Amino acid sequence: MRTMILKEAVGRERMGEVMSKLGLALAKDETVEQMAWQIWMTSDRQSAVHAIDDFVTKVRYLSIRGKKEGALAKQLAEGLPVWTRDDLLKHALELLRKGSDEDRQRAAFEVAAEMDEYDAASAGVLTAFIKMDEPGIRLAGARALRTRPWTTFRSTAEQLSADPEPEVAAIGKEMLARIQELHGQ
Repeated sequence: MRTMILKEAVGRERMGEVMSKLGLALAKDETVEQMAWQIWMTSDRQSAVHAIDDFVTKVRYLSIRGKKEGALAKQLAEGLPVWTRDDLLKHALELLRKGSDEDRQRAAFEVAAEMDEYDAASAGVLTAFIKMDEPGIRLAGARALRTRPWTTFRSTAEQLSADPEPEVAAIGKEMLARIQELHGQ
């Protein structure tokens, strides 16, 4: 699986044009309370692109799965405005310094969503959020990290659970409990 974060709202028409050019057919189009979700399939049904617009986190992303994952990712990067990992991390750090609370939160969620597996650079950016003095910035980082309850982040969850800001501490405790539930002590 490979996740690609969209830089902007693309719209259904443009998404459909790009997917059709790639030979993908729309297999599912659903809007539920918290997200819009389309699944585009290759003709052999061996690969799929999930186009997701998460209304809660404000993250728009593509989740590519299957045998043609690499080729599809390359073609999608040519046809749609997607972040490279490095550019996304630079963008998040820039917003960390001088972005609005909403922009910081979205950027933190984007960094977490892009991290399909542990990545030291991405984790470092999220860690920068939780090390800030401003409680709102720490909260943005904690919310994003909560989406990745991996054992790698156990000590981070412990640190968050001791945060002086009650909302950050609650997220840290929830994350720690989830890590223990999924992976044991």
